[in-house]
Amino acid sequence: MKSFLQFVFSLAILCLFMYPRMWPLIRRSIRASRAAKTGSLARPVAGTGAQGSAQRERIVSFASDVSLRKNATLEVREEFTVHSEGDYFKWGMVRDLPIDSEARWDRRLVGEWKKDTGIRVKILEASEDGAPVSYEQGSDSAYEQLRIGPTDEPLAAGDHRFVVRYEADGVTQFLADRDQLYWNALGHYWRLPVDEAVVRVHLPSELPVDVVTADGYAGGRGATPGPGRFSGIQIERNAVADGFEFRMANLASAQSLSVSLSWPKGFLAPPALGPLAHDGGLLIAPALLLLYYLVVWISLGREPKGGAVAIQYQPPQGLSPAAMRYIRTTGSDSRTLAASIAQLAARGCIEIEPLNGKESGKYKLTRLSTVDPKNLQPPLAAEESDLLGVLFEDGATLVLDPQNGPQLNRYLYHIYQEVQKRLNNLYFTRNARYLVIGTFASWLTAMGMALTVDGRNGDRFTLLFLTWWFFFCFFFLGLISVMALLPAFGRMMRGLGGTKEVLIGAAVVAAFGGGGVAVLWQLKAGASLAYALSLAALVGINIAALPALKRLTPSGRQAREQIEGFRLFLEKVEQDQLRRLNAADQLAASSMEFLPYAIALEVREPWGDHLAEACFATTTQR
Repeated sequence: MKSFLQFVFSLAILCLFMYPRMWPLIRRSIRASRAAKTGSLARPVAGTGAQGSAQRERIVSFASDVSLRKNATLEVREEFTVHSEGDYFKWGMVRDLPIDSEARWDRRLVGEWKKDTGIRVKILEASEDGAPVSYEQGSDSAYEQLRIGPTDEPLAAGDHRFVVRYEADGVTQFLADRDQLYWNALGHYWRLPVDEAVVRVHLPSELPVDVVTADGYAGGRGATPGPGRFSGIQIERNAVADGFEFRMANLASAQSLSVSLSWPKGFLAPPALGPLAHDGGLLIAPALLLLYYLVVWISLGREPKGGAVAIQYQPPQGLSPAAMRYIRTTGSDSRTLAASIAQLAARGCIEIEPLNGKESGKYKLTRLSTVDPKNLQPPLAAEESDLLGVLFEDGATLVLDPQNGPQLNRYLYHIYQEVQKRLNNLYFTRNARYLVIGTFASWLTAMGMALTVDGRNGDRFTLLFLTWWFFFCFFFLGLISVMALLPAFGRMMRGLGGTKEVLIGAAVVAAFGGGGVAVLWQLKAGASLAYALSLAALVGINIAALPALKRLTPSGRQAREQIEGFRLFLEKVEQDQLRRLNAADQLAASSMEFLPYAIALEVREPWGDHLAEACFATTTQR
């Protein structure tokens, strides 16, 4: 099982780092190959054949109606007519939405450059010559933002009128002394002249026109012209009923018309959730999941109340060291294996010899032929009898190697199977069915979110893949942490070993944790902060539900009290004698009747702690 999980995690991490990098490269290679065959690129650049193309092809008109809503989002309607000769628009109509830092070029108005501007776009409508047409939102900042109509097909010669309508969130800036809206209407990616550009800004009723300061700008990317002017040509500004209109004719290639509006604070309120406003409704999903587990937790009721713990001078009847640890920790781990091996030695079935020199840290186990396990009274527990057979199936001697994880896990698994077969649901219940329902519903929700959320770049497959990767890997990583790493950390803090387990587990968690943070950052950039937090919350809530849903039965409460009473006896009466045992004493396991129980119940003593450390490479079973 451990090897399988390692393989799955390795494959997942490989896919995580390879897919987002390889797919854009593949697409670029395909596009470059096509361009090479024709001898030109999809988008001509200045200094090549673009100037000749630009003389024949142009943007006849471009009109952008920007409606500022009360909630500070924008609804933008763009209507533009292009004249094509089949050269510039060789791969179809491409519209780069003016939302990235390259298009929002005026640093005085938008601040320093950053890859993710925080603007999110939802396409509402696209049409060509009055008829609805298909569209595809792009996949990366290095690719087009919007393809309209058939992809990779030349735009037919003649005039074409396109209408694009979309919502833009995150454009309005709420500054310390004022609020501000800056919108670069065309962007700077069309390397074609524009006969006429019009930008109309419509204000909400809550924002009076007379309190707004509005300026128009024109120029190429990186230029910082004065408001209202470009190349000596005046931008025409007109008043409209609910806002402002700016017009300009004869824009050159890769030039744009932009507007800047500012007004006193208090007229519009920033989104209540701040950065979480975009896709804030997704937070309902983890809230509902938390409510589900809360209802389940309440319906399960409280565990039986415990009474006073009375000292017990003998182990609870019928409970082996492995069974007592299973009841106390709800699982089996390295100390379970060490306690079972010590119990076989205490019952005279095997001999344990610590090795020295280069073999230091290992133990030699020898099966003793002087004792017939079948004639022992009381008989060996089922898991002890099974372990005895598995240990010596290849011979009468065995070297217990702390580095041989698969071997140790095999032994522990046999113990766990037998103990669970006898004790499952008798002393405690995990209520795993509720966890399965919650986890499956969470997974479906996460996949639904990935399929329906409005991403920054529209690459649905990448979003779906990253969502699946994060949910799958971090759910299992969280379970392993809860079941193995946290108990090992607790033992380490109590001075009972577990340091190696904690170091190895922490390294694994740190490695995958770093990958998880990177994935969440990509999900934040590709979708929204609310999306990333919702996904992380879905995984975290399910992991936290695992220990929260466990319940002791009345028999379990009684057994726990007896076990704690016996542990109290070992600590108060027997621990001094246990501590005198030397870790190198090969007769220690057979000389102390209660040593196996001390190992299982974490009573500090050097011999058992040393043996438990030799079994640290096991994977905790829960």
